[in-house]
Amino acid sequence: MALNLEHFHSTEKRLYIAEGKFRKARWVPLSASTCQALERYVRKRVQIRPRSPDSPLLINQRSRRLHPCTVNQTFRNLLRQCGIRHSKHTGPRIHDLRHTFAIHRLLAWYRDGEDVHSRLPWLATYMGHVDVHSTQVYLQPTAELLEQVNRRFHNHYLHQIKHQGGKNDTHACQVHQTFL
Repeated sequence: MALNLEHFHSTEKRLYIAEGKFRKARWVPLSASTCQALERYVRKRVQIRPRSPDSPLLINQRSRRLHPCTVNQTFRNLLRQCGIRHSKHTGPRIHDLRHTFAIHRLLAWYRDGEDVHSRLPWLATYMGHVDVHSTQVYLQPTAELLEQVNRRFHNHYLHQIKHQGGKNDTHACQVHQTFL
């Protein structure tokens, strides 16, 4: 909601978050589809005032910066229209999309065979966190994520531990902990 027109860099497909949590600035890469959607929005947006680079990127019908209450109410209305049950106290909340994003990113890395542990600092930076420990809050296990972790551990066990003759079950437990 604090983004200005100047923070969207369509040619580089990224946003500049000037002041995130703890006044931390960062660049956020955008997918091609997100960039295209923002480009379409900006084309329409610049026809409305204000249009200077430091003007709000996202505006309401009165050409003013979006307000958090309005965004949350719109999100709740969209949930209702989609038939998704929710309440003010239990969610889903718009902030829960960050949790969903983090879990989906981990799942994609597991499915792609990536070294998830080496990628966690990337995720922390993308989400604007100071370190990986701040990102941990978003990494609640889901059945799908646990399935991927289990599959990776099982494959590692079959190819590494079992072929060594099962000499060290303590080592197998330690290795399993590194996958969680």
